[in-house]
Amino acid sequence: MQHLTLLTLSLTLIATICFAKSPYQSVLQHSRIRGRQHGPNVCAMQKIQGTDKKYFTNCKQWYHRKICGKPTVISYECCPGYEKLPGEKGCPAALPLVNIYNTLGVVGAATTKMYSERAQLREEIEGPGSFTFFAPSNQAWAALPNEILDALVSNVNIELLNALHYHMVNRRLTSEDLKHGSAFPSMYQDFNLHIHHYPNGIVTVNCARLVKTDQHATNGIVHVVDRVITAVTNDVHTFIDTDDDLETLRNAVAAAGLTQMLESDGHYTVFAPTNEAFEKIPPEMLNRILGDPVALKGEIFYDSWI
Repeated sequence: MQHLTLLTLSLTLIATICFAKSPYQSVLQHSRIRGRQHGPNVCAMQKIQGTDKKYFTNCKQWYHRKICGKPTVISYECCPGYEKLPGEKGCPAALPLVNIYNTLGVVGAATTKMYSERAQLREEIEGPGSFTFFAPSNQAWAALPNEILDALVSNVNIELLNALHYHMVNRRLTSEDLKHGSAFPSMYQDFNLHIHHYPNGIVTVNCARLVKTDQHATNGIVHVVDRVITAVTNDVHTFIDTDDDLETLRNAVAAAGLTQMLESDGHYTVFAPTNEAFEKIPPEMLNRILGDPVALKGEIFYDSWI
């Protein structure tokens, strides 16, 4: 009976680890449990070998020691919002609650902090208010192509300031608020920031992965992301409509009656065949497809993810 009770408790613990209320919360909870032998508030991380990419670990990744088929090594570090103390085990201390500007310097976003000062954003994120800052990590800035970085830093009062405002929302958003499919107007011309959750616990904002979440500040929250977010103002149809290499696809979309859908709000990925790709289809088959709106719509949906 005792063994049965222990087995039941073990299964309950595993279920708790693996089936939390969201994929992100699940991997964070699993990482906490795997790291607790190293002290309070320690999270286990899996780092892909040969890269600087680290991930909170889920059950499957932990046992296989792989992420997307790539081997990983296990490391342990402070969970979000905590720090080490000299002579103490684990990460017993909560990060000091300071303003967003000063928070950037202690969460791996010192480069964002530096650019915030150069763009004269410092006063705004030091003062009163309630902001969310999706702050690019130091590695994210280092990976930015030189021509883009040069364009930003050559005009700090406009281009750099606009770019930083595009990473900010004028309200406090915790990871619990970042629901899958949600969108929030940024502080740059209200351009939306789109949130996406993946089954393995990864959360992205406009395709930038959240690597450190819920770094609380006196005037908001910082979420560290792994890339610099660039503004995207065109919808899918506009891209298709303005690219000469997609003329055949453009005509096919119109013939299938899908123009309005691709102009509407939503999340679409289109693997767009070029004119050259269409030319490889036998002419008789291509004409038959283009002349049949139902079949055409099926072909386009086959090339799309909605």
